[in-house]
Amino acid sequence: MPDVVQRPRREGAGARVVTVLQLAFLVWAAIEAARGRTDAAVSLVGIFAVLQVPRLLRLPLIFDVAFVAAWTLQAFGQVAGLWSRVPWWDTLVHGALPAVLAPTALLLLIRIGVLPDVLARRGRRATAGTVLLVFLIAAGFGAVYEIYEWFSDANFGTHYQPDNSDTMTDTTANCVGGLVGGLWLAAWAERSRPTGEPAATPVAPD
Repeated sequence: MPDVVQRPRREGAGARVVTVLQLAFLVWAAIEAARGRTDAAVSLVGIFAVLQVPRLLRLPLIFDVAFVAAWTLQAFGQVAGLWSRVPWWDTLVHGALPAVLAPTALLLLIRIGVLPDVLARRGRRATAGTVLLVFLIAAGFGAVYEIYEWFSDANFGTHYQPDNSDTMTDTTANCVGGLVGGLWLAAWAERSRPTGEPAATPVAPD
């Protein structure tokens, strides 16, 4: 397994800070439960569970930090009501979450052998492959989510998609987030390689 894909975690002060930030979601959930806002409390507990994913997958600490940042934006939008009070908050979240989740999904797919390890190779083509895969993962899941919103509105009376402009804005934000996440993952993988590590030998075509 390539070192970039499955690098041992280095626990320290940074990890302890992340743990405190994660536990803050449980404290927030308890406050919301005490106020009688059960749905908000359940959402915050769910976010706390999602924040454990990088640690369970033994991903580098930077992924824990990215998860906390992105899901904090989600929590402030969903629980603190910024979605209704700040017009651009929904677009921000639609960009931030794919920028974090799509790179994580690519690492997981590489680790379980579903996709080839593009991170093990150097060069422009390998970098372009990394960015493209992350972008496609983000765009694909974003499209599926927009289909879910459309289906829910059409069949269950919800109002997730007020108009086509909202749908296309969310879709664009998902794609931009995937592009940013792909560039970030490619840059992180390049910096994470040990100095002097040789490039992987190209695989000859069949």
